[in-house]
Amino acid sequence: MNNYYPLDLHNEWHYKQKDGSTYVNKVTAANGNEYTMHNSAANTSSDVRMDNNQMSTDGLEKGNFQLWLPNDLEVENKWVVNFKANGLDCLLLMTVKEMGITKEVSGHVYNDVICIEVESQIIMNGSQMALNFFTQYYYAAGVGLILTTSSAGDIHELTSCKLN
Repeated sequence: MNNYYPLDLHNEWHYKQKDGSTYVNKVTAANGNEYTMHNSAANTSSDVRMDNNQMSTDGLEKGNFQLWLPNDLEVENKWVVNFKANGLDCLLLMTVKEMGITKEVSGHVYNDVICIEVESQIIMNGSQMALNFFTQYYYAAGVGLILTTSSAGDIHELTSCKLN
């Protein structure tokens, strides 16, 4: 399987949002298969583990590592990310929607792109509730996250990256 999020010390990805604001995701520390990534928009760091080209992160809840990118990607593969936010039990229903596509982002054409669509849900009084909010993450092999879109109209485009 291709590496859809190449992690190495000092790798960085620069993004531009729909409103024109920019931010950087950067690998700030590396120890074996564990990495620390800093997001300049939120001014937060999270830990990422890569095991057999499978990515897990505690980026949604500190210390709660959840599978983000499995190593057996196929169209319609599904998995669930569980975390707590603002005292609520949250779920992200992850589905691989497309693989091997070509995507143009900020004037650059990327090949071997995958699209993972995420449906956000919460657990309320023991019942799973859909929020009717969907996010699409596009990853290019050997590059990483190139585009994020959502049902609310959000757009985060990769404008440049520095990969070691």
